[in-house]
Amino acid sequence: MIFDCFAFLIPLFAQEAPVSPPASPPPGGGGFEIILFFLPFFVIFYWFFMLRPQQKQEERQRKMLNSLEKNDRVLTVGGIIATIHSVDKEKNEVVLKVDDSNSTKIKFQLSAVLMAFPKDNDKNDKTDSK
Repeated sequence: MIFDCFAFLIPLFAQEAPVSPPASPPPGGGGFEIILFFLPFFVIFYWFFMLRPQQKQEERQRKMLNSLEKNDRVLTVGGIIATIHSVDKEKNEVVLKVDDSNSTKIKFQLSAVLMAFPKDNDKNDKTDSK
C-alpha cells in the first residue's frame, strides 16, 4: 500500500542498457567553447571589480601626496599623527613635527604618509576649545 504511490517509477528503473554503443559521439561541444564564452565576462568582471578600484585609490593617494603643504596634519603608515614641517618632493621626503613643545622632528619618505586630515578640522578645533 505504501509503495503503490511509487509504482510509476518501476518502468524507469527496469529498462535495459543499450547493447551497442552509438555510432557517433553525442552532439555538443567540448569545454573549449564554454571557456571562450565565459572568458570575456571574466575579463570584464576582473577589470571593473578588481583593477579599476585599485587604480582609483592609487590616483587619490598620488593627488593627496602632491597636495601636501607645510602645517598640514597627517597620519603616517606607522600610526604617527604629526604636522608637516617641510616637504621635498624631489628627494621624496617629508619632515614631520611630532611634538610642538620640544620641536621634535622626524624625516620620512613621502610615501609613508597614509592620509592628510582635512584642513577645516584644525580651525574648528581651535574655535571649539575657547
